[in-house]
Amino acid sequence: MHHEEPEDFRYGTPEDATDDLGLGLVDDASQETVRRRSAPVKKWMLVVGAALVVVIGITALVLALMPRNVAGEVADAPDVTETSAGVTGGGQAVLRLSESLDAGSLELSDLPGAPDQQTYQVWVESVGGGTVSSVEVLDPKDTKDTVGFKSLDDIESVLVTTEPVDGSNEPSDTKVLEIDLPH
Repeated sequence: MHHEEPEDFRYGTPEDATDDLGLGLVDDASQETVRRRSAPVKKWMLVVGAALVVVIGITALVLALMPRNVAGEVADAPDVTETSAGVTGGGQAVLRLSESLDAGSLELSDLPGAPDQQTYQVWVESVGGGTVSSVEVLDPKDTKDTVGFKSLDDIESVLVTTEPVDGSNEPSDTKVLEIDLPH
C-alpha cells in the first residue's frame, strides 16, 4: 500500500512554490523612475489669498457706502465758478458750481441766529419751477454751513428759507436767499 502525503495548501499550490513570491514587484518598483511631485499649495498661501480678497472687498464696500463730500469736491474742482450774494437779515452766501462734476455747493457764513423755534433750510428748485427739494436742514445754532448738491442741469435755483426746527416738506414763504443757476 502506497501512502501519499496530504498536500499542504497553506502556502498555495506546489506550482505556486516555483513562483517568485512577489519579488518581481520589488524589482518593478526599484526600476520605476521617481517622479517629482508638483509642490502643493501651502496652506498659508491660501489663507493670505483669502484674507486679501476679504480686505479688498471690505475696502470697496466701505468706499461705496461712505458719504461723499460733494461740497469739498466742488471747491477743489479745476473748473469751479463762484457767485457771492448777501443773505437777507445778514450773512453771506457763496454758490460754487462745477460742470465737470455736475455738482454745486452753497457756503453760508455769518448767518444771524434763526428766529425762535426756527432754523434755516436749504432747497433746490427744479428747472421750470415744478418741484422744490430739501437739501439740508441746518442746525439752528450754526452761523455757517456748507451743503453740496448734484445734477446741475436739473436745478434752476438754490433757496434758503426759515423753517420750524425739524424742517419742512415744502419751503415757507420766508426766503432769506435765492440764487439762480446760470443755464
